[in-house]
Amino acid sequence: KRKKKAKKVFIAIASVACVCAIFLILLKTVIIPKQRINKIKTANVGDIIVFGAYEQDNNTSNGKEDIEWLVLAKEDNKILVISDKALDCKPYNQSRDYVTWETCSLRNWLNNDFINAAFTAEERAMIPTVTVSADMNPEYNTNPGNATKDKVFLLSIVEAEKYFTSDEARKCVPTKYAISNGASTSDSYTKGGKATCLWWLRSPGFDQFIAAYVNYFGPVLRYGRSVGNVSNSVRPAMWITIDG
Repeated sequence: KRKKKAKKVFIAIASVACVCAIFLILLKTVIIPKQRINKIKTANVGDIIVFGAYEQDNNTSNGKEDIEWLVLAKEDNKILVISDKALDCKPYNQSRDYVTWETCSLRNWLNNDFINAAFTAEERAMIPTVTVSADMNPEYNTNPGNATKDKVFLLSIVEAEKYFTSDEARKCVPTKYAISNGASTSDSYTKGGKATCLWWLRSPGFDQFIAAYVNYFGPVLRYGRSVGNVSNSVRPAMWITIDG
């Protein structure tokens, strides 16, 4: 009798464990993704959505962390988003050369390494290839290059001043992973109690060896910084299709 009872208890526990395992799998692969997609489809300007995953806490043993995105615009069947935090630290270009957004190494990294690391095939299918304008620097007559076709890009000076209405709104905190890769921070300026960083824009600066960026406390620095600088952070931007 004891053996039969023990066997029944074991079977009951095993059944519960099996059901729990199946539920966790469904939760991770179906329920949560569906909730996130619904949130994306109903998102409005100013909302934070979750889409994709990327190393952020600098602890690779626990896997990638979900990426939070700030919705900047909503047009037709798409939303324009930018990462809420600076996700990595990269030079605008691997060497201090005469470059434009079209030819810089950061554009190549975003549209190859980053997009493949951060998104599944299903998520990448939701990111359309769009025409990225070659916006002039409003202050300097520097060659902005040609318009490009990209999935992931950086904001231009014009866009950073259009979509963010104040310096405070442009302030950005880097992830621990970005800091570990060299992101410069300033304890003199904070957002949510955390030190802020410098982040690249795609527009050229004073000349072709310099690119514009956003300073620690939020202003757009049109003069720019050397394209080979290795301490500026990266805030990817992209459009996400919200139908289909």
